Amino acid sequence: MTTPHSAAPERSVVDRTLSILGAFDRDNRTLTLSDISRRSGLPVATVHRIVNKLHGWGALERCADGGYSIGLRLWETAVLAPRSSAVLEAAQPHLVTLHGQTSAAATIAIRDGMESVCLTFVSNDPDAFTGYGDAGRRVPLHASAVGQVLLAHAGAALQNEVCAGPLRSYTPATITSGAALQQCLARVRREGCAAVQGTLTPDRAGFAVPVRDSRGAVVAAVGVVGPLDVVQPRRVSPHVRAAAAMIQRCIRSEGLRVAEVGA
Repeated sequence: MTTPHSAAPERSVVDRTLSILGAFDRDNRTLTLSDISRRSGLPVATVHRIVNKLHGWGALERCADGGYSIGLRLWETAVLAPRSSAVLEAAQPHLVTLHGQTSAAATIAIRDGMESVCLTFVSNDPDAFTGYGDAGRRVPLHASAVGQVLLAHAGAALQNEVCAGPLRSYTPATITSGAALQQCLARVRREGCAAVQGTLTPDRAGFAVPVRDSRGAVVAAVGVVGPLDVVQPRRVSPHVRAAAAMIQRCIRSEGLRVAEVGA
């Protein structure tokens, strides 16, 4: 017989609500109540009750087919996040210029845990997003140029945790050895940039540099992504570095406070 001491603790309302919101991702943008129940591990009756509350507030929207998707109210709340909004506001015009100068997709990303989070992509080429995704896409830090910049300037504990693996392989060019990744990060710190070829998709290259706040802390990484013959480090480096310098100047002149990557 199960005693009160051995029973699994009941999940709080907050935990259950977060599990429901967490059921949605880029591959599951619209879900039925049954889908949400299965993906969150919650009973359908519980899901129905909480979903109704979320729908009433605007965090979820009801679709014509009866399913649910993330609501506009939740998006409006999310864009208030100071770390992303401050950096994005400073970066947007300079990314447009960077795209025009290089003909590659210009992007800026911040770190969240062991992943880089793309804040925006500026490109006229829909194929530029292949593998890298669009705004909000998360990619493991070891697999992209912006991610390697962010990881290289993160704390030693996080670097060791990432290098301990496992390191997901996307292509034969993806770094999957912890020792090789440590060497790569040392080179990124030494050279002040990261350059990758075919690490996420075979025909795409990336180049990125850090963005620092007034204290010198790395708060983001700015870079370009594009075909191998377009994203050549010697060609794109001056433009990417200039964009990073302009973004840094905006962050510092506005006194924007953003959480540092190494924290």
